Amino acid sequence: MEGAHEKLLHLTFEEAEGTDTSENAKTSRLQSSKFILWLQIFIFTFFALAGQAVGTLLGRVYYEQGGQSRWIATLVQTAGFPILLPIICYPSATNHNERQLSIHQPSIFVRASVYIFLGLFQVANSMLYTVGVQYLPASTYSLISGSQLAFNALTSFLLNGQKITPLILNSVVLLSFSSSVIMFQNESSDSGEVSQASLLIGFAATTMGSLGYALQFSLTELAFQKVFKSGSLKVVMKMSFFIGLFVTLTSTAGLFASGNWKDLGKEMGEYRSGKLAYVMNLVFTAISWQMYAVGSIGLVFKASSLFSNVIINLGSSVVPIFAMVFLKDKMSGLKVFSLLLGLWGYASYIYQHYLDDLEAKAGAETKESSVEDDDFEASLIQGT
Repeated sequence: MEGAHEKLLHLTFEEAEGTDTSENAKTSRLQSSKFILWLQIFIFTFFALAGQAVGTLLGRVYYEQGGQSRWIATLVQTAGFPILLPIICYPSATNHNERQLSIHQPSIFVRASVYIFLGLFQVANSMLYTVGVQYLPASTYSLISGSQLAFNALTSFLLNGQKITPLILNSVVLLSFSSSVIMFQNESSDSGEVSQASLLIGFAATTMGSLGYALQFSLTELAFQKVFKSGSLKVVMKMSFFIGLFVTLTSTAGLFASGNWKDLGKEMGEYRSGKLAYVMNLVFTAISWQMYAVGSIGLVFKASSLFSNVIINLGSSVVPIFAMVFLKDKMSGLKVFSLLLGLWGYASYIYQHYLDDLEAKAGAETKESSVEDDDFEASLIQGT
């Protein structure tokens, strides 16, 4: 009997060693997948911040050098979509899980409907923001548009199941304030009397635009959750490509319908830096904003709509640094304060992710330990 117990214990310890090896391999794969995930998030963050900064600065240069067409400035924000065509058309190797998901992909009609719907949302939101800029003083516009992140926290909570912790709430408040704190600097530059009707129209349009963009981000995340279930990054490129295509076609139709296209030759000829500089500015602006689009949609895909909005608001605080370096802008105390608030808010959000990872890891280890103890006790009972 004792020999049987010794043999059983020996076999149990061998099984435990094998289990340890298997668990080590599983832990290694988990750590590797987490590293890849955070690497992808870092790349998308770089795309979003770099694209936002370069696109904003080139847009300023366009107006400073004599550019005047708002339709062209709007058009180049999505006209860079063709650069994604080689990535979309390139065949990629897919694993078994992705092949299984691709089988259950919705029809072309459903996917096209999502692209058109999100594209329409983007066009409507851009128009609302344009009306807001036209009717509101710059300081008031900055304050209201800074509420987009707060709206997105609400829509993410309602539509995407986003958990709102004290740290995330702190991040939302800080980043929302950092993007609008510059209003105090612009207050004195707002000249002229604005009628009550104009203020009301501008306030309503900007508020609806902020809520619309927040809802657009949450609906994009919902589309990834419910419609585009593939784990491939190509789905990000496709969404960015088709939304860009649809919005570009709409903006082009507006350019021709307004008759603004007739003045483009004159605008190019009067551009202070020359015709080549005019064309290069538009080309690189389009590429920059396309990088931004891929980065922001990629962050929604790999993290969440709220995370993507956090990065965008952080970018609003970082852009003045690049303007100081490349356009010789003055770096005022308010801009530094805005940047520090943005970095603080971003750090709060990242720290919340760190705590979530620790909690998930501790829960997984506790569960594995409990399962191993139950298996060991079951083996002893069976042996007895």
